[in-house]
Amino acid sequence: MPLHQQPWRPTSWQLQDNGRAFPPGYLHESWIDWLYWDVELEG
Repeated sequence: MPLHQQPWRPTSWQLQDNGRAFPPGYLHESWIDWLYWDVELEG
């Protein structure tokens, strides 16, 4: 399947601007298991 546009590497400024578009403290629930390991791992 062909791409609609060529991939491009965003600049750090573009990434920061994109990050500012999210509300403060926003974190999608699907990332919680990967980012916050504040529970003891079962072993």
